[in-house]
Amino acid sequence: MLTEFNEHIKENLPYLCNHHLLVAVSGGIDSVVLVHLLKQLKLKFSIAHCNFKLRGKESDEDEKFVKSLALSIGVKFYSKSFKTSIKKHSTQMAARELRYKWFDELLLKKEMKYVLTAHHLDDSIETFFINLTRSTGIQGLLGLKNINENTIRPMLIFSKSQIFSFASKNKIEWREDSSNKSSDYVRNKIRNEIIPVFKQINPDFTNAFKKTKDFLNDANYIINEHTKKIKSENLFRDKNGNILFPKNFLIENQRTLHYMFKDFGFNDKNQIIDLCNATTGKMIESKSHQILSNRSNLIVQEKIDNPECYFEIHESGIDHPINIKFEKGDFNSKATKTCFYLNRIDIEFPLILRKFKKGDVFYPNGMEGKKLISKYYKDEKMSQFDKEQQWLLCNKNEIMWIVGRRTDRRYSKTNKSNMKIEVS
Repeated sequence: MLTEFNEHIKENLPYLCNHHLLVAVSGGIDSVVLVHLLKQLKLKFSIAHCNFKLRGKESDEDEKFVKSLALSIGVKFYSKSFKTSIKKHSTQMAARELRYKWFDELLLKKEMKYVLTAHHLDDSIETFFINLTRSTGIQGLLGLKNINENTIRPMLIFSKSQIFSFASKNKIEWREDSSNKSSDYVRNKIRNEIIPVFKQINPDFTNAFKKTKDFLNDANYIINEHTKKIKSENLFRDKNGNILFPKNFLIENQRTLHYMFKDFGFNDKNQIIDLCNATTGKMIESKSHQILSNRSNLIVQEKIDNPECYFEIHESGIDHPINIKFEKGDFNSKATKTCFYLNRIDIEFPLILRKFKKGDVFYPNGMEGKKLISKYYKDEKMSQFDKEQQWLLCNKNEIMWIVGRRTDRRYSKTNKSNMKIEVS
């Protein structure tokens, strides 16, 4: 097992050898065996242990055991106790969230890059069944990932029986978690009651699952490559970087919708179909993205948390959120999408760069009278996303320029101007 583990690290996870790792250790056989494997390969690591106080004295004894293990092999030990007052069916999920949040904090504080967990092949089988009960696509049937952002699971190549065999052969001690015998939790019920039935039908079920997982991985690869191909051929981006999907194409290719939108956090293809048939302006959201129905397209935009929408601009210019620079000279040119000509005496620094506010008006160059910015947006058939991303350049409370679109005639000069404002 040590040889196989060493080859696995060298072939698939060689970068682990160049970093100090954080290893999650509960005290159970899986994580303790992982510690021994890493130690024998002379990898650099520290140990992290979570005590959720769910089994009273037994939980505290687990912590003492892991601390003693760390001391005996000469690695740093970190522990944290958590108070959990959560309904039984939610305990495991809540504990997981607390655990990984703390791991992330440790990685940042101690300048480590990866956390290693001891999940193995049998854990992946359990995840397969859990996802099967929740309605899932191929991705959910693949079980656990070897790599999930900064979490690495190097033991997924081994079954539980292999881990037991290694521990027995090397006389490794570990702690037993009495709660694993209970079938109160979904994962335990699958482990204790469902998987044994499959092993009765096929004693080599674990290896059979491993082969099935390989087949599913191949199928998933083919689907993803096909999805990339049809995306590249049928979607396009607007000037703001938003992704546009033609509605007609989506309606005609409904079987591909799950795969085209899952990376944006949308897994229900019926939700996408409904949006294709919705009126302009309707929007749906996931945790990471939002999709807008806009005439003949669906527009996908990544969410931005607390976007800044007010900036002061001095004569030296700015380079965020857009690049704006000022140039003095003698100009006789008309405004373009990227350049605006005016007289320096007409403005007072700092200028203001901001987003739309209700009631905003300007005096469009080439037109008489004034116009509501909202009416201009509507006439230009700007999408909701376009409106949200549009910048307005202002002199005090007066709008000078709908940046990249239309200038205000009170400021714009076509000849004998002495200042150029340029955006990029």
